[in-house]
Amino acid sequence: MDFSSVKGKVVIVTGASRGIGEAIARVYAENGMKVVLAARSKDQGDKLVKEINEAGGDAIFVQTDCSKSDDIKALIEKAVEHYGKLDGIVNNAGIGMGGFPLHEFEDEDYDKIFDINSKSVYIGIKYAVKSIFETKSEGGFIINVASIAGIMPQRGQSLYTATKHGVVGMTKAAALEYADKGITVNAICPGYTKTSIFGDAPEEAMEIFKEDCPAKRMGNPMECAYLALFLASDMARYITGAAIPVDGALSAGHQNVIQWQHPEIVTGEKISSKSTIAAIMDNEKARSIVEKYLPGFAENDQVKQAYGMTFKVLSPMLGLSDKVIEEMLIELDNI
Repeated sequence: MDFSSVKGKVVIVTGASRGIGEAIARVYAENGMKVVLAARSKDQGDKLVKEINEAGGDAIFVQTDCSKSDDIKALIEKAVEHYGKLDGIVNNAGIGMGGFPLHEFEDEDYDKIFDINSKSVYIGIKYAVKSIFETKSEGGFIINVASIAGIMPQRGQSLYTATKHGVVGMTKAAALEYADKGITVNAICPGYTKTSIFGDAPEEAMEIFKEDCPAKRMGNPMECAYLALFLASDMARYITGAAIPVDGALSAGHQNVIQWQHPEIVTGEKISSKSTIAAIMDNEKARSIVEKYLPGFAENDQVKQAYGMTFKVLSPMLGLSDKVIEEMLIELDNI
């Protein structure tokens, strides 16, 4: 994979002082891009720029309140003034807000979250596209950091979900408008990712997020950053209008109850009474033990529906005495 095509490109990253924005800024700089970091915190922004430049990168910081249109416009003007051109922007700045039913939000909450999560993306695209055209950039790109909430609604997150759905919709519409002009427009949709958006959530709450995710873990900001690098490269010039989840399959669909008939392929455990019935019936010796106690068991189609269970769970339903069940389980344990 050759990312040399991004070298020398000038890119703005908003919300770049921490989390996903910081990760993207670092990865871009490491691959030779000239990075304009934008965030409200001057101390954090200056610190990150110093680290990037000391590591051989090329970055500047512009203190920006992305809830203010004039700040974003000035940010883009300063980027062009400093580097002479603009090739792309990553609209990453955003805030979380939720945990309540819709009627408990205040009107001020609506204005606050839409200004930063939605309007800032609109203004960022608007002025970035103009600068990309005016500075004759080739291979221009827009990347909007949305959320899985932009793909699937989340309870207690009505306002946040509305903003992120809007970002995804804006991404797709803008992609259609600029596809024949050589500017790609895509959205990255992170799932539960370890960033400051979770605030001081206790470890118990973080465990709930992990358990809710099919991958059973939180995401790392770098996993979004490498996707952002790919989308900025020449390898992704035919990818536009996409909303790409980085979420451990969280938005892939509803999680239902599932039974692995052969978990031993992962666990490596040997056949015993603790094995699933499917695994036992696939083992010749174990199968013969079952047939001794339960003649014709293998031909019972109704029973086959329970092959993901264990005999310890199923045996009370088979009409065998406790003594016979115990003998069969002991034999299975001694294979």
